[in-house]
Amino acid sequence: MKKVLWVKFGWSEYYRGGSVDGNFAWLHDNKEKGSERRGHEAFNFNPGPDGQYYCYVPPQKGQYAPSHEDPHGWTVICLAKNPKHTGVHVVGWYEDATLHGKWNEPPHGTIKKRGDTIHPAYDWSYCISSKTAYFISPEDRTMPFSDSSIRQGKYSFLEGPNVNVNESKKRVLKLLEERLKALLPFAIKNPDENKLPDPELDATDPFKGFGTPEHRKKVEIAAEKAVIEYYKKKGFVHERVTNLPCGYDFIFKKGKLEFHVEVKGTASTSPKFYLTRNEHVKGLQSNPNWRLVMVTAALSANPVIAEYNAAELTRTFDLEPYVFMGTFVPIPHST
Repeated sequence: MKKVLWVKFGWSEYYRGGSVDGNFAWLHDNKEKGSERRGHEAFNFNPGPDGQYYCYVPPQKGQYAPSHEDPHGWTVICLAKNPKHTGVHVVGWYEDATLHGKWNEPPHGTIKKRGDTIHPAYDWSYCISSKTAYFISPEDRTMPFSDSSIRQGKYSFLEGPNVNVNESKKRVLKLLEERLKALLPFAIKNPDENKLPDPELDATDPFKGFGTPEHRKKVEIAAEKAVIEYYKKKGFVHERVTNLPCGYDFIFKKGKLEFHVEVKGTASTSPKFYLTRNEHVKGLQSNPNWRLVMVTAALSANPVIAEYNAAELTRTFDLEPYVFMGTFVPIPHST
């Protein structure tokens, strides 16, 4: 018999000690107080010193941590809500997990610091452990869903010994199994610091965590080739202007029609891109002919192309600062 339950906790990008957000009283209260304390789930996909993964689940009203008379061998599907959007996402899952039924102290030697600063006041606990975890990176969390039985709960057993399986649980189990099947090609098995981008930037190369320079160049060339072919089939001729600080890469013309196109590419099937200040100011904000063309699966035999004008882009994507540059401003001496 399969043994499956879902658990829900706060949203984090990588669950390696970073910030946690969510509609949970503890998170809300500590944020309001300006506390350094973060959600215990901050480390849910960060391996401990023994290589195991330790998962925290918030308490369910009137109940304790997930507990079962047969505590071993469970598949635990981890859910979280992106606070910026509606719907819940699968952020990962554990296989052959153990349900401890209570919150335990983390193993000795487990990371309890942020950067190089140890925070003695920041403690955390766990109630599920496993040697095998699958993690979904934030850029691949593209399939939100909603279900009334998940909206208010923190966890629920879907199948297993002495589990009362009703129609609602059958529906949710089918939904989640379909999600896991679709996400498996993108899931990172047993994530660690070598398999995930570093959430802290390298000042000398802010994009270091997103592939080597050689890989990024390969994606860029493939994406540009795909976009040129895309417009060529529509009857456009092109001019490359990547050497000019104009906020776009190409000019595509067909008669009186002219587009100023900035090309963005990724090897992933999920669209994600970065705009420079120049592209944002001279392109997105001020040029009505400006277009961003996003190429996903750029290195595949069938890249996918999507074209956006400024209004469509800001409606479809969250645009937020990723890197800030500090420039010294001397204070003039008074006379």
